[in-house]
Amino acid sequence: MKDDALFCVGQKAFIEKDGKILVLHDPLEGLDFPGGKIQEGEARDRDVTSLINALKREVMEETGLTIEVFDPFAVWYYEFSKASRNYGKVVYLVGFKCKYISGELKLSDEHDSFRWVDRSNYKEVDDGSDYLGALEKYFK
Repeated sequence: MKDDALFCVGQKAFIEKDGKILVLHDPLEGLDFPGGKIQEGEARDRDVTSLINALKREVMEETGLTIEVFDPFAVWYYEFSKASRNYGKVVYLVGFKCKYISGELKLSDEHDSFRWVDRSNYKEVDDGSDYLGALEKYFK
């Protein structure tokens, strides 16, 4: 029997505002969405709100935005590149539909640019990663 796979679990927010979704650019990894790996102590047994709060925390840290989190709609995994501080780690990602509530967008130092995309232009951010597949699924 093979050993169990070991990986991190991460959450990504597909934040909708005025019919558009916020897309970020990571200078090392490319296409990205707000969110990140769940940190130790954030996932509490039998408390699903702990995961939602972790995603809201990540979004606030990375963008300065307050969001409402809805149901997950996509899953994928990602292996970090050699350029990343997380090289060697694999993260299993869950994409959540989210709604912009308030705040002025201010990027953290993890990302160098952002763009709001909609159904008509989202393919313009295609970098060949599985992140585009999740965005495609959002718009279907």
